[in-house]
Amino acid sequence: MRKLIVLILVALGLLLVVPASSALASAKTFYVHPSGGNDTYAIQRAFNAAVKAGPGSTVQLSAGHFYTNNIVVQNFRGTFKGAGEHKTFIDCLRGLKPSEPGVTVLPEIAVWPFLVDFSGGHINVSDLSFDITATSPAATWDNGGTPSDYLMVTVFVTDHASSAFRRVSFSAAAGNDVYGFNTDEGLVIAGRAAPSYQTGGTDSICGCSFAGPQDGVQIEGLTRGRATITGNVFDDVNFCCLLDDSTASRITISDNQMSAAWWDNIVLWQGFETTVGGDNAPLPALPAPHYLISDNRLSGTNIAGGVWVEDDAFAPSQSGLPGAGTSHLDATIAHNTIILDNGGYDGGIDGMYAQRVVVLHNRISGTCLAGIDAGTPFDSVYPYPIGPANGWRIIGNDVSGVTASTAVGGPGAQIWLGEGASHCLVVGGCQPTTVLDQGTNDTLVNVTQLPLPATASASPMGQTKRVLMKGDLP
Repeated sequence: MRKLIVLILVALGLLLVVPASSALASAKTFYVHPSGGNDTYAIQRAFNAAVKAGPGSTVQLSAGHFYTNNIVVQNFRGTFKGAGEHKTFIDCLRGLKPSEPGVTVLPEIAVWPFLVDFSGGHINVSDLSFDITATSPAATWDNGGTPSDYLMVTVFVTDHASSAFRRVSFSAAAGNDVYGFNTDEGLVIAGRAAPSYQTGGTDSICGCSFAGPQDGVQIEGLTRGRATITGNVFDDVNFCCLLDDSTASRITISDNQMSAAWWDNIVLWQGFETTVGGDNAPLPALPAPHYLISDNRLSGTNIAGGVWVEDDAFAPSQSGLPGAGTSHLDATIAHNTIILDNGGYDGGIDGMYAQRVVVLHNRISGTCLAGIDAGTPFDSVYPYPIGPANGWRIIGNDVSGVTASTAVGGPGAQIWLGEGASHCLVVGGCQPTTVLDQGTNDTLVNVTQLPLPATASASPMGQTKRVLMKGDLP
């Protein structure tokens, strides 16, 4: 009887152990060490094996420098990691020597060169550095009829993939793109290409660093998804975050340190693909995305600004934009510190064609167009001179440290409601605040209202905004 009980217990133990052992066996780690030469095939083989092994697998790079051409990973549900940020480096082949092949265009994925593409799946990337060093990292490709040899994107996440980036650095060097870098964008989360550029999923970028690329992070066409960008450092990036054409999604940008050298630190742009220079992809008729921009420290030199909001889907009929009226964005911009020295070209927080934006308790200082401006004129390059801004709530912001420049036709006011503003509310904080209100049906509380210009011809003509589309710079 005692033997029978022992046998039953042993059998039960095997039933419990075998499934657990099988689950553990399915998750495998595939190690790759730098060869000192072309590591493309070794890394690609490791990813192929990890995808075949199933969810939970890991591609582990050791410390050292890896040199690679295009890497394409489909439906990977696992982890890609190095030995540590600034310990494991990934560069293009021409970073090894200029005679190596350049990064190529794979037209089935995108019409411009990228280094790594994660297509579908759920990807965790951590503890490594993408450091593009060659002046001309890409094979010559056609950029709108112009031969180009810079890398358009370092890492591309596409096709409804979900992703998490932790302790990953992106850096670029001198090169031949329009801004003088060798890499145009660091991390892009989007669909493959317009008109089906929408993507979905949950994405997070935390504790990463960006230096040099024109775009630090771009999230385009996030549909019914969530994204979090928090605790990152953007150092001397042309613009830090471009978030465009998302719908029915929630995107949070918080607790980042950003320093922009050309464009604004954060750009929220609905209708990006339907404007001048875009590919005219129609916007989906879905609910608005909501952006929460909070507790960031933003700074800028040259003509960089703080937060730029543009909602071309709210454009009037005369704009002629294909996406007009099909989608909107909602934004709350709160508790940020913005320090600018841009000669008056941009505001700390400024917007076009955007409604119901909430601007709360931000601290803005330095020389700029205005601390906050909405409904103001725009550059004559664009077909719409004044952007309507309805129902903005601008409450409790400290703009006392703003020197509002008049160098480029600005109003000399710390807060400027332009002719396109209507039904906006401005409530001053504890510090003195000057406001120029050229809008209609606006409400001003606890501020000093500046007198309107004597004649319409004397009205401020707004910032001389640079051309924002890639390749359109003079």
